Amino acid sequence: MTEDRNGPSGELLSLALEKKGAERVRAALNVLTESTFFYREDDPDLFLFLVRNKSGFRQFVEHFFGWRLYVDRHVARLIKERQYNDRLRTSQRDLFDLRRRDECFLFAILLEFHEEELRRQNVSPDDDRHLRFLLADFVAFALRRFREEMREACPSEQRIFEAVRPLFLQLDRHRFVRLVDHRCAEAGEELPAGMEEHALYEFLPGIRCYDASQAGREVVIRAYRSVAGGEEAPEDNGASSGENGSKREGA
Repeated sequence: MTEDRNGPSGELLSLALEKKGAERVRAALNVLTESTFFYREDDPDLFLFLVRNKSGFRQFVEHFFGWRLYVDRHVARLIKERQYNDRLRTSQRDLFDLRRRDECFLFAILLEFHEEELRRQNVSPDDDRHLRFLLADFVAFALRRFREEMREACPSEQRIFEAVRPLFLQLDRHRFVRLVDHRCAEAGEELPAGMEEHALYEFLPGIRCYDASQAGREVVIRAYRSVAGGEEAPEDNGASSGENGSKREGA
């Protein structure tokens, strides 16, 4: 390795030259690229190592890959500003990237629902416990918000229901939410009688990386209203959840 230790990757190089440091640098870089988010709960020790050396990691990924590294006390993620292989279709990229209008609108509503539930359940964004919710409660919230915003242009309930499933499959795959086994629910979280069959989810910290502001929702609503037909979402609508959809630059 001949890279200048005072150069962009100097801090990381110094760590990597130590045997133990090399293993941890390699592990952290791989974990960051293996999933949309790296959560502290995934590997607390490795996450702490990343936090303590975030300056070196940030310089490294920016210099060699053109990526940005976001880190806070709960989550780390790589933000990729562009894709270099133009021959790949969107469906061939392993990205959280919503293409259908209904799913984009539902994701914007989900961000609003998350903010509402934080207030209702009195949970701080810095709280270590995950905010839990019934899928049925989100669907009811989404139906109400669709009617309020779209009025006569509101799609049918069936169409909204059909958009929820693929959205939550993506949210689960990219670890924005996690399905909770009712048997593992904490004391006091038992579902009311007759509701045991309802899906119980919890939000994971990555949901807070996206813009939940009223201004952000307005962009999505205007884009949704502007398209009279078809299913494809606009390329730059504020809710598009590609790698540059974060509301935070980094800690």
